Amino acid sequence: MASRSRFSGAQAASNRATTSVDRLPPYQKPSHPLNDSAQVKLGRIFSDQTTRKALQEHNTEIESKITAAAAAVNDALRSQEEYVERRRKKWERGIHVEEQEEEEQKLANLRTQVEDMTRELEENMRHAIDGEEAVQRLEDGLKWVKEQLPAAQLQSQSQAQYHAQSQFQSQSQRRRNEGYEEEEAEEEGSSPGPTAPDTERVALAGASEMLADRVQRKETEYLNFSHGARYSKNNAYIGFKKMVHDAKFGDHGPPLPHADTWFTERGSPDVGITATQNGADSDDDIVLDRANISTRCPITFLKFKEPYTSKNCPHSFEKTAVLELLRRSTLIVGGGPGQRGEKGVQCPVTGCDQTLTAKTLYADPIIIRKLQRMKQAEEQEEEDSEDEIDAQPRRQTQGSLSQGSSRSPATQKRPRSSIVLDVDEMNVDDEG
Repeated sequence: MASRSRFSGAQAASNRATTSVDRLPPYQKPSHPLNDSAQVKLGRIFSDQTTRKALQEHNTEIESKITAAAAAVNDALRSQEEYVERRRKKWERGIHVEEQEEEEQKLANLRTQVEDMTRELEENMRHAIDGEEAVQRLEDGLKWVKEQLPAAQLQSQSQAQYHAQSQFQSQSQRRRNEGYEEEEAEEEGSSPGPTAPDTERVALAGASEMLADRVQRKETEYLNFSHGARYSKNNAYIGFKKMVHDAKFGDHGPPLPHADTWFTERGSPDVGITATQNGADSDDDIVLDRANISTRCPITFLKFKEPYTSKNCPHSFEKTAVLELLRRSTLIVGGGPGQRGEKGVQCPVTGCDQTLTAKTLYADPIIIRKLQRMKQAEEQEEEDSEDEIDAQPRRQTQGSLSQGSSRSPATQKRPRSSIVLDVDEMNVDDEG
């Protein structure tokens, strides 16, 4: 029993010790500017890209999985809708009518579930983009602190010294005005006068304080933007919207509405809006033109295997071909003092003046999906053609037999069949 008490007491003491260690002391501003060594260490924090890259890769993976999940659930819904549509043709002919109500109800329930899931995934996508922006704010804040901290500390040091000097002078002046000069001289040995400015602790601008303030101000600015300004031009969100629209409608649906219509005035997303729902006949509605999907690369003129699409124009290319163009190019885009530019090349499609770089090219999942559907449609068409060819001789045989029986005239002598021969033979026997 005593050992148990000692154990519980030791555990409580350990918990108190852990709590005291985890609790940080109150923040104190630095008293002196950062020396050269401290500034070098601060620069290393900014130059270390390990954490930033890990966070960016994490956010990219999240955005990719969210988009894939949204495509999967909407693909499942469209497949069920196509299945019910095929069954509906049979129901209209009175075949298996008893199952119609149940199948229609299943489809309605699935549609509600998919709409709810798509709405939730859209919200998660916006949160992921917000997280990506937060990482960028932190990176920009570290860079800003590294550049501004030395000057800010010198300025705050000068202000603190000036404030201390002014305070010292005002204290002395107040004492003189109150007539305590003689008393002050008598008590000089025993009572200290106003604190000298060089003995006060000077509080300078701190790196962590500057970073926190900078990040907070930039976050407030970001949150004050409308939803449209935050997300409608973000490549990840654009990819999400395109993927959901493609999974929902395929190749025969209405065009995807313009990004300006993706959010209402109150900021809520219109996940399920289409051009027809928004009034297809209105001249005020701006919608994206339905692109003519080409199956061949404009560089190699061969069928796509791994299409890459430009962010600057709506043209797609075979990955190896367009990257080879960039490798051979002598055009350098961007760059500046202390920064290297990247190779660029004008879009090889006739009439397009946009510049392509490796960063503006991406594997377009929408193109890949459309190509897969086209391939499946071709394969299905080939199978249907083969079935038609196989069925044609049977129909011809059946048709010739039916035509022969229907076209025989009444005066035509019936051919002697095996049955007739048997009857004749029976008659001969009777007669004999």
